[in-house]
Amino acid sequence: MTQDFFTRTQESSRNLNATNRDLFDYVVKNMNAVMNMSIQKFAQTKFVSTTTIFRFAQRLGFAGYSDFTNCLLITAHHRPEANLPGTILNPNYSESYLKNAMETVRAMSPPDMAKVAELLASRPNVYILTDDNTHPLALYSEKLFIGLGLRTYAPEATYQMQALVNHISDKDMFIALSHSGQDTAMIDFIERAYLHARPFLMSITRPDNNKLESLSDVNFYIFTEEVQHGGMDLTSCMPMLMVLEMLVYGCLSGGK
Repeated sequence: MTQDFFTRTQESSRNLNATNRDLFDYVVKNMNAVMNMSIQKFAQTKFVSTTTIFRFAQRLGFAGYSDFTNCLLITAHHRPEANLPGTILNPNYSESYLKNAMETVRAMSPPDMAKVAELLASRPNVYILTDDNTHPLALYSEKLFIGLGLRTYAPEATYQMQALVNHISDKDMFIALSHSGQDTAMIDFIERAYLHARPFLMSITRPDNNKLESLSDVNFYIFTEEVQHGGMDLTSCMPMLMVLEMLVYGCLSGGK
């Protein structure tokens, strides 16, 4: 069976230089656009030469640019067969759910994971920031980092966030969880905190350009289907939990 983009690049994407890492992140976030781009258009979009793009494709293990874009097409249009329990009522969605989970983990940058692990080893105060949809994750996220022996805060309301602003230091760590990356209250808190100190900001968002990502030192992106029902946002937060658990369990096992 032909391998998808994430499987083919799982090893080769681990040690990319800054330029290639930027190109790789762009491809992951804009796969549907890149798969239809000529090498000239991709180079123009990223303000690099066509030679850089060609070498980037080769660095990932592709024979050339056509092989690279063909793999993107396969990834976008074909889903892997899933071996699912018979109790799952909707095999199609379950298949997509598992695919999103796998792609979220595969897209985690090892250098960024190492950077976060190094910071956590310095024992910072950790602040878990959530929006309306990710708020239910706050308690479990707090538990994870307390489990590392870290002083961890998960403010539940805006006034609690405001009360913490003047207590933030450069040695602290923000962990911001937001699908859209555009939550006004969260961004306002971060920007006001930056007036007094510069804590490390790690965010987890969807793979698109958003305000939260632009403010972040490290951004992990998650893949999930948006689900709206009855006026409520029921989009899965499981990929976010997977990212957090990967980071925490890596620290517990001594991996950096």
